[in-house]
Amino acid sequence: MSAVLVSRGIFSDDDSKSTKAVCPSEPSGTAIEPLVGNMTFQRVAEIVSGACGIFSMLVILAIIFKHARHYSNPIQQRQIIRIVLLIPWVSFFCWLIIFQEGAGLYLLESLDFGCAIALSAFLLLLCDYILQQEGGFDDLFGEGAWKRGQFSKNSPPWLKRTWYSVLQFIPISLLLWLVTVITVAASVYCAQSNSIHFAHIWVQVIKVIFTTIAVLSILRFYKMMKAKLHVHNVFLKLFAFKGIIGLNALQTFIISILVGHDVIKPSSSMSYDDLTTALPQLVLACEMPIFAVLLFFAFPTTPYQNAPIAQGTNFFIAVGQALNITDLISCFIRGPMRLLREQSRGMVRQDSIPLVQSSGNEYAAPGYHGAQGYAGPMA
Repeated sequence: MSAVLVSRGIFSDDDSKSTKAVCPSEPSGTAIEPLVGNMTFQRVAEIVSGACGIFSMLVILAIIFKHARHYSNPIQQRQIIRIVLLIPWVSFFCWLIIFQEGAGLYLLESLDFGCAIALSAFLLLLCDYILQQEGGFDDLFGEGAWKRGQFSKNSPPWLKRTWYSVLQFIPISLLLWLVTVITVAASVYCAQSNSIHFAHIWVQVIKVIFTTIAVLSILRFYKMMKAKLHVHNVFLKLFAFKGIIGLNALQTFIISILVGHDVIKPSSSMSYDDLTTALPQLVLACEMPIFAVLLFFAFPTTPYQNAPIAQGTNFFIAVGQALNITDLISCFIRGPMRLLREQSRGMVRQDSIPLVQSSGNEYAAPGYHGAQGYAGPMA
């Protein structure tokens, strides 16, 4: 994260402990003593993070159950389930990183992959919120686009930029996770150094750049469509899960500065790994119950309770659709306009509302209000 870069000095090769091509050794303290009773800090962190994770999981399961029980708008509710699943994803990996502290570097990038899925799902949810309103199609694809039947090959440049700026976070985060695992295993990652001779600095810089692009693109999209999205209380939804990304970065920044300047350092009760790996994950895990409760209120089932439940769906199908991210991958490959062109030819997914009448020649009225909603650019 940018926190690590700032606290240690970006691209700094100044290391009195080693040459530029040799990874410095981790600072060592005295022998670790129990923190509470006969339990070390790591053991206490395991218990606390696990308890927070269980509570968060129960809250999220309640949200998922309520939406799956009233699964009247699969397109929207599928994305909602994906967004709220970020909480158990983060909680589980926070606990696992603490539990397997020595292997923490192999798992840290998993948090960004979960955020990438949630961020992309949120973009598709915002698109459907807009398209289900009067004039929503023209808002996204240009004034008069629906009336003129402009199912052209290319999407509007601003929408395409937003689309790919957000969706790129999925393959980039997965690639960075893979690179981190490989370089750590090959002993060329070196988290203790920002030397350009090691992979750590390059992974962090690339991650900061592409994460910033994705987040700013979502914020810009929200600002442009704020009038249309206001009725959906999008700001609360945005804060409820984006706060996870922001707080993680801020906390990493603060802890890295404190460790980098020896304000906090290894002691008789905390090792270097405890400070740099377990402590940030413990703090993040303790915040997950708060965000779980926020998501409970940010994504209520009230708008979906009075509508008929989609045919052929049940709780397990709803969860299965949310876990199947092939539509997100399709979004990245096909782009926003591709689906509309396919739908105009009658190639419509079973769980989507067609944008053309069965005759195939006359377009339906803009701002459709079907139970299924906008499908997003799926195959």
